[in-house]
Amino acid sequence: MDRHSPASPRQQHDHNLALVSRLVAEHGPVSRAGLASHSGLTKTTVAQLAGELIDAGLVRELGTARTSGPGRPATHLVLNSSGPVGIGLQIEADHVAGCLFDLGGRVRDRALRRAEDLRGDPAAAVKAAEPVLRRLLASAAARDTVVAGVTAGVPGTVTGDGRASSRELGWTGAELSRLLTRRIAELSGGTIPVAVRSAFRLAALAQRWFGESPPSGAPVVVVSGELSLGAAVTSAGDAESETDGHSGELGHVRVRARGARCRCGRRGCLDTVAGPRALLAGLAPEARAASRLVGGDRLRRLLPTPGSGGGDAVVRPAASALADALAGTVLLVGPAPVVVGGALALLGPAFADRVAAELEQRCPGACPAVSVSRLDGDAVARAAAASVTRRLVEEPARWLAS
Repeated sequence: MDRHSPASPRQQHDHNLALVSRLVAEHGPVSRAGLASHSGLTKTTVAQLAGELIDAGLVRELGTARTSGPGRPATHLVLNSSGPVGIGLQIEADHVAGCLFDLGGRVRDRALRRAEDLRGDPAAAVKAAEPVLRRLLASAAARDTVVAGVTAGVPGTVTGDGRASSRELGWTGAELSRLLTRRIAELSGGTIPVAVRSAFRLAALAQRWFGESPPSGAPVVVVSGELSLGAAVTSAGDAESETDGHSGELGHVRVRARGARCRCGRRGCLDTVAGPRALLAGLAPEARAASRLVGGDRLRRLLPTPGSGGGDAVVRPAASALADALAGTVLLVGPAPVVVGGALALLGPAFADRVAAELEQRCPGACPAVSVSRLDGDAVARAAAASVTRRLVEEPARWLAS
């Protein structure tokens, strides 16, 4: 829409439809009169738009509410938890996880497929995702609900056409979107929109949607990653954006000039000092690193009790290296809170305090608060699925057109 031209009747309709949809999500259960009051639209217009949303399966009526005032009792509207659903996939080198998410914000089903090593071959990841997709599609069919879309998160970067690159997975420009679209069509017998996004961006959105984020909507820097570290900056204003800007593979920022050799082939990457593999190797050299969903919580069990001093030779350098990698972002964004998530969340608040102290040395007077995420190991899958349903709320006209 040209910002210098008046809106067409169709554009006005689509805008108002999205406005009513968002207000139901924000204030529901809410009456039509309440929607008119919140939106500034006439009651007649709200009634028409609400009817379209109900017919599309996005909104439902709860029934007649009791009232002590004059006039007929009002019916209240909420998002339809039995309406369209979203599927989210979380692809890591050692597993594919998925969840089915409804418009009401609830996870309806989960699935997990362990894998030995999905590095190097995107087709292997799609094959590992097949049983996860099969179960979630069947779960949606059993509930007689329509799958509105599938979003997959990968630990790396994604271009606008769905090509994924990941040092962790050994992918460069992998056509994951095309591969998934074809396989999902074979499994479902129809066409379901597929999106591929950075897992680091999705982890940041998960923190904003499901975790503890500043109510003001201020920017938040979220560190995440199960086997390799990434980071993203998110704020309330860009939470619904479909782009993965301001996110990337933090684990491959060089922090040590003569550091150890990284899996990417370079030396001195953050992953070689603060990555989950490096931490586990320092605490228990014989242990095998794994994502949290498939046994990666052993990192927490190996940590010494706080105050004992044990493990400092591993944890302290990790905090210092992470601060080195984050300092530039902190100075650029301002005193934005930093949330330590992913596998590093297993190190607990004591690690966050160390990172904060290290950042204070590098950014005097601009040191942000550093906290630990409380989200579980499937946060990326949840956010991936939620991105589908939240888009239905934000752009209901697109769903009606489909």
